[in-house]
Amino acid sequence: MKTYLAIMLILLFSISSKASEENPSLKFLKSGELVKELSLSELKDKLKTHKIKFLDLMHQKQKSYKAFTLQDVVRLGFGEGLNNPEFTDAAYQALDGYVSVSSISKLKEPRGYIVYEDLDFENWEPISIKQVNPGPFYLVWTGKDQTTQNEYPWPWQLVSIDLIKFEDQYPAVFPKGAPKDSSAFYGYEIFKGRCIRCHSMNQQGGKIGPDLNAPQSIVTYRNTYMIKEFIKHPSKYRYSQMPDHPDLSDQDLDNLISYFNYMNENRN
Repeated sequence: MKTYLAIMLILLFSISSKASEENPSLKFLKSGELVKELSLSELKDKLKTHKIKFLDLMHQKQKSYKAFTLQDVVRLGFGEGLNNPEFTDAAYQALDGYVSVSSISKLKEPRGYIVYEDLDFENWEPISIKQVNPGPFYLVWTGKDQTTQNEYPWPWQLVSIDLIKFEDQYPAVFPKGAPKDSSAFYGYEIFKGRCIRCHSMNQQGGKIGPDLNAPQSIVTYRNTYMIKEFIKHPSKYRYSQMPDHPDLSDQDLDNLISYFNYMNENRN
């Protein structure tokens, strides 16, 4: 009897998992609270599908996909809540826990798409050094300047979009007391736009790279020259997932160092 029940449970789980894979869903949250969840079939029923072809920066070649516009998706998911001035940013979470953050204004820009089918490759062409499947949802941008260097998120395996007030959601990352026209605050804005997707600050943020302030700040065990060099050209020093940032100016790098120093000196 126990064996029979175990087999039935395994079968039910397998059927449920297969159904979930065939009809994945995207979650919409406000400050971490779920407000709506839409399956792929619901998105197809309610939104126009677009066939797009463009230079995919993650694959570094022309790709063709079926997609919904990002504007259509977030309007359906959030409704009027999208215009609530309380929210400053959007956090995009991937299946592996990776989170990228961008200003909420980018949600409303044209040329952003959530793709759900690869037209060039059956069951999705693998992506990144790890050669992972980017589905079921992958956020892309077709504008020439809508790149990660310009702080546009490109998460694959997207599972949720969360509207947040950044200071409330990531209080340990925010440089409390730093004037908005200070070098430290400018560095914080660069960190928020480029670094938090992989790195954390005081255990808040990305989980791919090391925490830059806990248990010790990076400025306590790396000299300034090496930190700036590594941020700008990590590929010169080791094989890793960290991208090069050749466009960052000396002033940008100085601002990042100021932010790291400020967070080290102003621990809670």
